[in-house]
Amino acid sequence: MSYYRISLGVIFTSLSLLTTVVLAGPAEMAELAEIEKSQNNLNLQKDWAKYRLEKKQHDCYDQFFTTRCLDKARLEHRQEIKEVRAQEIPMRERERVLKAIIKDEQDEQRIKERNDPAKAKQRADNVKDYEQKQLDQAKREQDLVKKRADSEKRAQENKKANPL
Repeated sequence: MSYYRISLGVIFTSLSLLTTVVLAGPAEMAELAEIEKSQNNLNLQKDWAKYRLEKKQHDCYDQFFTTRCLDKARLEHRQEIKEVRAQEIPMRERERVLKAIIKDEQDEQRIKERNDPAKAKQRADNVKDYEQKQLDQAKREQDLVKKRADSEKRAQENKKANPL
């Protein structure tokens, strides 16, 4: 009976792990886009909070108790930023998870492409073609050197043959 429970536990945990290793599809990409929009919105909220802080600081210098006013403005700003950060932390954590899923899938795809026999044959053919082109280029260079040497020899022969 305990063996049965253990095997059910193993099956359940393996199924739960399989569900977490999901292929990145349009849903993940859409969720990343949604996270980016939310991040832009939070950045806008931070910018407005910073603007309000600077405005309050500017207004504080007209008051008699400047330090107290500045401290109050900073406290209000910290509260606003704290609320924004509370929203950012889980959002960034989810973004990291999604990016890791996408990266893992891309890595798996690259490994599959690297191990694909057709691609391996294509790479071998490319290497063979490259080596052949290198040999052809070396032969052309040797022929060119030989032609130059022959042209100098012919020029010497033409000088000797010219009666003028």
